[in-house]
Amino acid sequence: MARQRGAALLIALLAVALAALLAVGLIERSQRDVARTTGVVNAERAWQFAEGIEGLARDWIRRQREAGARAALLDGRWSEPFAVPGGSVRGRMLARDGRFNLNALASRDPALADQARRTLSGLLELLSVDPALGEDILSLFEAGVAGQRVRLAHLSELGRLERYTPAERERLRPYLAVLPDPRARINVNRAPPEVIAAAVDGLAPEAARSLIARVPFETLEELLAQPEFAQLDAGAIRRRLSVRSEWFLVHAQVALDGTVRDYFRLVGTSGSRYDFRYLSQGVP
Repeated sequence: MARQRGAALLIALLAVALAALLAVGLIERSQRDVARTTGVVNAERAWQFAEGIEGLARDWIRRQREAGARAALLDGRWSEPFAVPGGSVRGRMLARDGRFNLNALASRDPALADQARRTLSGLLELLSVDPALGEDILSLFEAGVAGQRVRLAHLSELGRLERYTPAERERLRPYLAVLPDPRARINVNRAPPEVIAAAVDGLAPEAARSLIARVPFETLEELLAQPEFAQLDAGAIRRRLSVRSEWFLVHAQVALDGTVRDYFRLVGTSGSRYDFRYLSQGVP
């Protein structure tokens, strides 16, 4: 009898332990489901908040245009955080036409495409980058359907090139951009000297550095009056350089419930119009 009672007690204890394990499993699964649902909801909310930064971008661009090139520049400065339920949102604007636009290589104008190839080659030489990488980049723009050259949508597309290693990516990041308009000019007020020297035929790197030391320039006429351009083709300079930005990368940083998400949107301006392009998460 005592043995039977002992066996029954053992079975009861095992049943209780099994029930406890099942209960813990159900609770953990429920918590995971709740966390997963919360994560999805927060990701959607963050995306909506990031899209809302467009209004701020319009205001920034308008204020920059009204203030002129000599005013305090907004480029790269974070806004004050905006409080939202569960967190905050802040943003900043980064000019993108101070870099060499790779899509210039896809120009339908043979003269512009040829100039872009020379600019790329010169830029890589100034940066001591293997010229073979330049050939690989050019291969991405080979003529496709109906003889039209393919344009890139994002700088990350260079990642398919074997020679575009992580080290080369970090080295070239400050000098390259992918803008939809192959005719986009380089804003000298935002460009590093290597980009300007590569873009302007006959301009030595030392002269480009001397020029950059005097930015910002308010007008193109003021820029052309600089001694570094005295012996150069003014018409070619007008076609390649500008003193204002028309393409910006808007960076929205959304913090919700302890998780920070970064969103990037390319914005173009033309007159009073705004051209909002891709919205990506995590990759500028």
